[in-house]
Amino acid sequence: MSIIIPIKNRANYLPNLIQNLSNLSYPEYEVIIVDDCSTDNTKDLLKEYPVRNISLERSVGSAKARNIGIKEAKNDIIALTDSDCFVSRNWLKELVPFLNKYDVVGGKVIFYDDIEKKLNPAIHDETVLSKDSPVNFLNTSNVVFKKDIWKKTGGFLDYRLEDVEFSWRLLKKDYKLFYIPKGLVIHHGTRTPFQNFKKYLQYGKSYSKLSKLHEMELNNKSEKLIDRKSIWDYTKLVLYLIGINIALFITCLTIYSLIFSMAFLTISLFLFIYLIFRIMKQIDILYRLYKLSIFFSIVIYMIIYMLKS
Repeated sequence: MSIIIPIKNRANYLPNLIQNLSNLSYPEYEVIIVDDCSTDNTKDLLKEYPVRNISLERSVGSAKARNIGIKEAKNDIIALTDSDCFVSRNWLKELVPFLNKYDVVGGKVIFYDDIEKKLNPAIHDETVLSKDSPVNFLNTSNVVFKKDIWKKTGGFLDYRLEDVEFSWRLLKKDYKLFYIPKGLVIHHGTRTPFQNFKKYLQYGKSYSKLSKLHEMELNNKSEKLIDRKSIWDYTKLVLYLIGINIALFITCLTIYSLIFSMAFLTISLFLFIYLIFRIMKQIDILYRLYKLSIFFSIVIYMIIYMLKS
């Protein structure tokens, strides 16, 4: 068994990642970490741990980094996860036996970040995937397969959604892809709103290419960009709190000194801003904007392809 993990600027995750992988209840396995030209101290930190590490001279992206790691793997079975993931102790023990019947096996992934959780479709039951499945791909955060399949199919192509493309390509070649809600992996990675917008615009670009290449679609339920009912419910709450704050401020202004009143107003303002943040999170405005960025990117690149052809 060879576990392949691409990494870039994840020095803060690395110690826990290595410790986590060392506790697997699996007889024999190697860990290969491919450093995709990190600019933090990831490269130096890797030298302190008993894992095989490959340091790239230039950044090639996660798809090519995985290919490099798989090519160097000594074993016939490959397991993939990400550098910001923690795997369960029985991760491999619960997934690998299914390779006797299926070509590629994916396990359960729980996303720590709320936006990631909502934007990554979930499979809840044991499923043999097909192109028409509600979710028709396996996530590279938690997947195992035989190296021979990777060789025969050409490995991962250089797309931002390389796991989607890899799954679709295998399905077209009639390989059997299987999902089972076992072998838990927790995806801990979080990003800033700017990083998320950038990532999902890239996803939209890749998805537009993949849809044209494979004539397949990611099945996704239609959602309104803005939930008006939720906005109105929380707007009423905000107006109520504003009224309370104004009343309290006027009361304090007449009873106490101006300095005390200003301090009270400042504290109230910070609480109000925090409330707005919580409301935005509750009604999923950021999540809906991220989804809009994906669809916007898809439409733009589809138009470009139509004009080119």
